[in-house]
Amino acid sequence: MEQMKRAMKLSLMFGLPGAAAVPVAFEIYANVSQWFALVLLGGWITFVGIRFYPLETKPAFVGIAAFIAYTVAFGIVLHAPIHNAVKDWLEENSEYFQLDLKQAGFFWLTAVLLYFLLFLSAILRVAVKRIRANSERTERYIDSAFDDEDGDGFGS
Repeated sequence: MEQMKRAMKLSLMFGLPGAAAVPVAFEIYANVSQWFALVLLGGWITFVGIRFYPLETKPAFVGIAAFIAYTVAFGIVLHAPIHNAVKDWLEENSEYFQLDLKQAGFFWLTAVLLYFLLFLSAILRVAVKRIRANSERTERYIDSAFDDEDGDGFGS
């Protein structure tokens, strides 16, 4: 139960800033540098994944799902004010660039894939744990198969 509380605390702690980070990354993508924005977003997601890594499997999955849900829900709400603030600031100081539909779609698709990779890394972590456990169990079976304790005649 303590692990689940920690997962929910982490999801809130990172979901709310993540909700602001995605629209900010979108504006950076549109007006500063595309790769810098994607690296920034990927770095944020990697950092969050590292923070969820010490948790057990079920709390980690629930926490990651809640993190993504908070990020999406609050990100939709925060997108309009962040977009308007950045647009006003850039129009006063520089030039604002509006992305066409294809470029905006590429950013959002990349963001979704980065969040999917967070889930994929958690799934891979579970798979690696199971493979290690199975290999250790197999090693014990092989070692005990040739012991003559059970009287089956395989021992020397």
